[in-house]
Amino acid sequence: MSTSEEIEKKLESLGHDLPQPAAAAANYVPAVVSGKTVFVSGQLPVKNGQMQYIGKLGLDYGIAEGMKAAELCALNILAQVKEACG
Repeated sequence: MSTSEEIEKKLESLGHDLPQPAAAAANYVPAVVSGKTVFVSGQLPVKNGQMQYIGKLGLDYGIAEGMKAAELCALNILAQVKEACG
């Protein structure tokens, strides 16, 4: 089993699925590979193509919602890394 498959199995066991990597929303590249490093930018709390959270933590959202927004961003980062690395 490859490392990618192991990571996806672990995510599934935690109740998460990797989303399809989102296309860039502006004039930038979502991920760049340089040697053994992947640089990822521009990831937002998007799910199924829809922004899930717009606002400010502490003003519009509490800690629990902030954690969910960060979780979505992290899953989108992992999806971009997977896409960039093949």
